[in-house]
Amino acid sequence: MLRAAVTARLLNVSSTASQAAATIAPADPGHPRNSAEPLIPNTPVLQQHLSIADRIALRFRDYLPNTTETYVAFDVTRGLYTECALQAAYAEGVDFSDSAKFWYETCNRPPTFQSWSQVTVLHMWMLAARMRALDKNRVKVWQQHFIDHFFYDSEDKMMKRYGIKRAGERSGYMKDLYHQYRGMTAAFDEGLFKGDAVLATAIWRNIFNAADGVNIEVLAMVTSHVRRVLSKLGSVDDEVVLTGRVKFGLPSEEKPVVRQKSHFLERVESSIPEKQTVSTAS
Repeated sequence: MLRAAVTARLLNVSSTASQAAATIAPADPGHPRNSAEPLIPNTPVLQQHLSIADRIALRFRDYLPNTTETYVAFDVTRGLYTECALQAAYAEGVDFSDSAKFWYETCNRPPTFQSWSQVTVLHMWMLAARMRALDKNRVKVWQQHFIDHFFYDSEDKMMKRYGIKRAGERSGYMKDLYHQYRGMTAAFDEGLFKGDAVLATAIWRNIFNAADGVNIEVLAMVTSHVRRVLSKLGSVDDEVVLTGRVKFGLPSEEKPVVRQKSHFLERVESSIPEKQTVSTAS
């Protein structure tokens, strides 16, 4: 009874803490971090909003982390997943958000479940890569809840939006989705370690479906966006992730970057001798 009561109180504390953190400007992986702003609210500032019972619940969490960690992870990863899912979210009769407009109109992709899931998985992969750097006792629980939210939401969409009522039929689609998820994350992992050319190829295959005639500048913007987000996520403290304060920027903001002329190519071009023309006497 005591454990159940304190756990319930802890979930309320998590909600209260999230509301308090909402007043702080969220970390935006797509933009440089303002060093003048604190990454997390100071504990005294946060505790002034908590009751005595809430403070006892927080202390209980410190003493029994294994009991309470999964509840906190479930709540925070749900918010992180929602941020990923919103990037390419669409609905009939509703105008695209700026982010969805990029993924569907600029990238010339149809607004379908497959397109949505591909973009969502790309953003999930970026966050999952950051989660690997968390304390080893947290990684498994946080990643599992994070992934579960995606598959629960996907199955819910299949039932409610696409009318797939038969469990056997949904099971087949979910199995295909799982294999797609595993294949995409493996391809992105390879690109992360092998360089931008391999990463761009993985994005071309898994976001643009290896289509011919893809706009190279758009592909470069997505690749640059992914690199920038990974870099920014790597520069923030764990508490930014553990409190769910992550917002993605827009890939279109990378256009000035990808249009810059490469200094490497300039050096290569300058090292190539000019062709000498040979004139012959008539």
